[in-house]
Amino acid sequence: MQNQKTFRTVTVAMLSAMAFVLYLFEFQLIPGNSYLKLDLGDIPALAGGIMFGPAAAVIVEAVKNVIEMLVRGIGAQMGFGNIMNFLVGCAYTVSFSLVYKKLKETKKPSISLVASSAVGIASIVVVGFFGNLLIAPLFFKAFLSVDLTSEALKAAVLSATALNLIKGAVLSIVSFPIVNVILKRLKYFN
Repeated sequence: MQNQKTFRTVTVAMLSAMAFVLYLFEFQLIPGNSYLKLDLGDIPALAGGIMFGPAAAVIVEAVKNVIEMLVRGIGAQMGFGNIMNFLVGCAYTVSFSLVYKKLKETKKPSISLVASSAVGIASIVVVGFFGNLLIAPLFFKAFLSVDLTSEALKAAVLSATALNLIKGAVLSIVSFPIVNVILKRLKYFN
């Protein structure tokens, strides 16, 4: 029992470190929107969610964002980017791991992965949409002293929603082979 707890703790810590490193390699996806970037730091959180459950995914997402803020500082986004990254990362990884856990015994692994990905993509889009709709005006008002017009808010939310849709699809495509390896190597977690 103690060995399993130690293994779980060490593995979640390693996944958090991997998530942070992958988060550092973010890149701009939508031209003209330097604040909307894509990273693959959610893949280790997804691995943690599949191996140990959704709580592990949340821990990896939280540690990744806290370390990133400690290393880079809160920057021009004043932590807003980290809040949104945490929210959409959790939306994807938690929903994915919950659906996968529910379907893994009743469906074929490939069907479970596709269904989990679809729910994860839908979750990242919905949470990202409402998160940006609610948080972006507060961020612009509090930190930039700018009142967003309805047109500017709509543009910001729609561009972030497009990014989250693309991010969800990329995460799903990239995670398929990784998840398959995890499932083959660590069957006793499933």
